Amino acid sequence: MPKTRRPRIDYMPGAAALQALTLAESLLPGLRPQALLDRLVITAVSALAHKHWQPPKLFGKDRDLWRLPCHLDLP
Repeated sequence: MPKTRRPRIDYMPGAAALQALTLAESLLPGLRPQALLDRLVITAVSALAHKHWQPPKLFGKDRDLWRLPCHLDLP
């Protein structure tokens, strides 16, 4: 049963985000989907806070055109 004091965030991921989630599921097996998303968001914000790390370039606002970096593409 969900905790009602927490805000609910409905999320409809774009194609690159779906690929990233599939890859993350294989890297972190056994996590429930919400725990996986929580871990990814916390990790991403932590990585962005480190000035020496550069996130992948995601050009434009159309999320359907974003792509995973080629070294992360699924086989």
